[in-house]
Order: sequence, then structure tokens, then C-alpha cells
Amino acid sequence: MKLAELKTLAAAVMFAAVVSSSALAAEVTGPTGSEWTDASLVNGYSLENTTDAELDAEMQSEIYAEEVLSAHLAELAQMKASARPGETPIGDKVTEESTHYVKGASLGTFCITGYYGGGVTYSGAPTVADHTIAADLSVLPMGTKVFINNTVYTVEDIGSGVRGNMIDIYYNTYAEAAGVTELGWRYADVYLAVYNG
Repeated sequence: MKLAELKTLAAAVMFAAVVSSSALAAEVTGPTGSEWTDASLVNGYSLENTTDAELDAEMQSEIYAEEVLSAHLAELAQMKASARPGETPIGDKVTEESTHYVKGASLGTFCITGYYGGGVTYSGAPTVADHTIAADLSVLPMGTKVFINNTVYTVEDIGSGVRGNMIDIYYNTYAEAAGVTELGWRYADVYLAVYNG
């Protein structure tokens, strides 16, 4: 090709590009009422025409996904709290005291440990299995009653290593206390126990 032919071809390509962009620029409003710009078309953005019904369906789908995820997380928390072979169950007994309470507000997820060695608690009350727990008094004040799974426990003790969202449950024997964390850390959802008569 000669130089003159190349110049003519280049001019034709430039003219086509200018005409195309002018035609696109003439239509500045898309089907949804949003403005289109040459930049949005050049950068590969596209506007979609979406109906209210489609948006509602998408929102319902997202809400359903969140509900499924929430249920799955609750199931995982329950599995973490339940005992595996070789572990001591946590809060598996419905005591007489537990029948007089219902679960109130969630206090969060707590790390659960166990201790033993009867005697007198920080509050002055005797230690009682399936009743006495030690807690950080800045998180759970003395005398607070909480549900851990099916058992109502009362904060009556403290521990030097019990800090933040941690609860130390009193057990009658070393084997039971050690069995709480025998296979690793244990966590449980803790609820305020509300008296119902």
C-alpha cells in the first residue's frame, strides 16, 4: 500500500469512530433512567434493566441465605458445646432449679472450662456441681444466673485465670473437670436465666 492509501484508510477509521461515539453520546439516558456516558461504555460498564419483582426476588434470596447461614452457625455452636467421646458434657442436666427458669437475652459465646475441689466459694456459698460457676465479675456479676445448654448455673466464684467471656464450671471430680477441655477448647452460647416461677 502506498502512503496515500494508508492515510485514506486511517481517516476512514477515525471518521467511523467519531460517528459511532456521537451516536452513543446522543442517547444519554438508558432504559432505567440512568445516564450513560461514553466513559461507562468504554470501560465496559453496563446498565441493566431490572424490575421491582426481580429486585424483590434477589432480596428474598439474600435474606434466605442469611437465615440459612445463621442456623448453620447456631448448629456449629451447639456442636462445639456438645461433648465428644472422652469429654465431659456441659450443661446437659435439667436440674430442679433449671425448671424454674427460661432462657432470656443472649450474653454471647463463652469459653468453658472446668474446676473441682470442694469448699467455699468467693461468695461464701459451698461449691455445688451443676450449680456453681466462676466468672469474671466485670462480665457476669456475683449471683447472676445463666443458662448453659439445659442447666442453670449461678456465679458464686472467681478464678485467677477466668477473664472476659470465660466461665469455669464446678465439678465433683478431677476427671469431670479435666474432661471439659480434654480434647481442646470448648465454647457455648450463654443466656441470662429469667425466673418464671
